[in-house]
Amino acid sequence: MALFLALNNAKFRSCFLWDPLTLSSWKTVSPSKGGPDCCGKVMDFSVCLNSYQRGRLPNSLFFLTHLLLLLQPRAMRSEEIRVVGHEEPILAHVGDEVEFSCHLSPYRDAKHMEILWFRSQASNVVHLYRKQREFYGWQMKQFQNRTQLITDDIAEGSVTLRLHRVVPADEGLYGCRFHSDDFTGEATWELEVAGLGSDPHISIEGFKEGGIQLRCHSSGWYPKPQAQWRDRQGRCLPPETENITEDVQGLFSLETSVVVQEGAHSNVSCSIQNHLLGQKKEFVIHIADVFLPRTSPWKRAFLGTLVGLLLLLAFLMMLVLYFFRKQRKSQEKLKKQVEKDKGKLTVELGKLQVELDWRRAEGQAAFWLGGILHAILLLYNIYDKLAFPVPLTIHICDLPIDVDITFSAYSVAMS
Repeated sequence: MALFLALNNAKFRSCFLWDPLTLSSWKTVSPSKGGPDCCGKVMDFSVCLNSYQRGRLPNSLFFLTHLLLLLQPRAMRSEEIRVVGHEEPILAHVGDEVEFSCHLSPYRDAKHMEILWFRSQASNVVHLYRKQREFYGWQMKQFQNRTQLITDDIAEGSVTLRLHRVVPADEGLYGCRFHSDDFTGEATWELEVAGLGSDPHISIEGFKEGGIQLRCHSSGWYPKPQAQWRDRQGRCLPPETENITEDVQGLFSLETSVVVQEGAHSNVSCSIQNHLLGQKKEFVIHIADVFLPRTSPWKRAFLGTLVGLLLLLAFLMMLVLYFFRKQRKSQEKLKKQVEKDKGKLTVELGKLQVELDWRRAEGQAAFWLGGILHAILLLYNIYDKLAFPVPLTIHICDLPIDVDITFSAYSVAMS
């Protein structure tokens, strides 16, 4: 920024320029170029020094300090326009939408300005408005299809960016920047994300260490939640186990267990709190005395009955096994007797078969012998009537025995 000085005396009148940034030497501007009075012609303001000779211009630090003080009004005017954002951190719920609003102060038309929403630094583009258009090519991947620019009041220098479907990964530092040929300014703020999870659920796991083990589970929290067990008097119960896991969306699930002893069982509550929201969800369960192992009046009777049933079951099993073995032995004995009787019957049957065959053969032999004799008589009568001169032998086969019969003039022989 150059400073214009005018020196005036009775004999000589001229104006000088001095650049405080480069500390360049004084330059003379003639009246013909600057006019009869060159004060206030070069910059928005001017300094006129009268009654100083050109050769007596001071170069001291004191004079430079006064010159810098003279520059202060110009700097103040350049800072009059500023960007106003969110002074406090913004708290958004998981799954909801959040709005980032920025405006110029004092109000100024921003239609032709470049407006940039960024995260952490200007290179991380959340949304870009330039030349009265929206540019999505520079947008970060995680914000694609999730931003909406509202320009209803852009003529007054006010704009709003709406971010849809907030997720835990959106948490961090954000800012907006306004830029034009004669102005650049920005504002930053923090975005905090919180998620209120599901209602806790308590389940009874069973008896353990002389008490009842309870388990509490809930999911969908952000940031990490805090769990607390309490009895009916509001006293804290130390948890037996506590496990917190994170899913792919950055949300946390919590599972915790406690063993409830006698005297602390009537009403047991499991509460899970989000410290960022200052909210909690609670579930209360009532456990009757009869369920506690130490105070159950029927515990011994139940155990005695259970032991009796087990003994009875064992006796019945032994009885069934005894009858089964006895029946198996009887079956084996009967099987052996049957095999023995079968052998005897087979022998007797063989004998009967032999006798039957013999009797059958004997009967057939007698029958055939009678027939043979009858045939011999018939043949002999024929032979005798025909009066054959030589003996005649006839062989009879296909009988139980083969027979040869020889006829002669005075006899019949059979062999």
